[in-house]
Amino acid sequence: MNLIPTQESKTLKSFTKVLYFFNDFKIEEAGVSEISKTLDLLPSKVSRMLKALEYDGFFERNPDTGKYRLGIRFFELGMVYAFYFPLRKIIRPHIEQMAKELNLAASWGILRNSKVIVIDRIQNLNIDLMAYRIGLNIPVYSTSIGKLLLAHLHEEEQDRILQAINLVKFTPATVVDPNLIKANLKIIKERGYAIDNEETYQDLNCIAAPIKNDSEIVIAAINLMDERSRTNSEKLFSLANYLSEKALFISRQLGYKNNIL
Repeated sequence: MNLIPTQESKTLKSFTKVLYFFNDFKIEEAGVSEISKTLDLLPSKVSRMLKALEYDGFFERNPDTGKYRLGIRFFELGMVYAFYFPLRKIIRPHIEQMAKELNLAASWGILRNSKVIVIDRIQNLNIDLMAYRIGLNIPVYSTSIGKLLLAHLHEEEQDRILQAINLVKFTPATVVDPNLIKANLKIIKERGYAIDNEETYQDLNCIAAPIKNDSEIVIAAINLMDERSRTNSEKLFSLANYLSEKALFISRQLGYKNNIL
């Protein structure tokens, strides 16, 4: 077996490095020299790669700065991924029903590479929820979906994620102390649901419950959300049993056998 890297495998590895470089909300755009220096790649190689990807719409070049940013093709592929995600066919009808029945926004998401991805959402809110747009990463430590999914990871994995991310205080209610976050995660796991009490957006409350598979592993979370001015926190959070029962029903569709989530 030939273990010597081929030119094709080297190129693919370099391409992967560039993609991961841009997989960060802190980086809006970057120049060839910055990318090559950070990734320890030849500037000429990075330049050729970005120009080729720019031609196919995967990257865009800012004519004013000469720097590159992700192109529309990545967004299009992300939308296709979300649309055909296997669980979507099962969960979509339920969040549609909840949104219609309760007149609330409903969504669901998963945890991938230490980041929360919103797969689907039915919205009837007036505000623009940038952090809750389909396909975008949402804060794992302040949102109801994020905290719910984080709570069901092993403690070592929780520590790794919390140490790797920048804990930003979005509102006065946002908790950024890792010890306090972890203490809350234990409570979330015990009671079976998580809340976001204006911790990500002011005037926005959310509640989430876990979706489990046939191996009793939490693989996703569904949530309900509304503006405080329309539905106060007490009323929204009183839907914990309703949401948990809905999550249990979905989990049973996935082969989950236990009577209690």
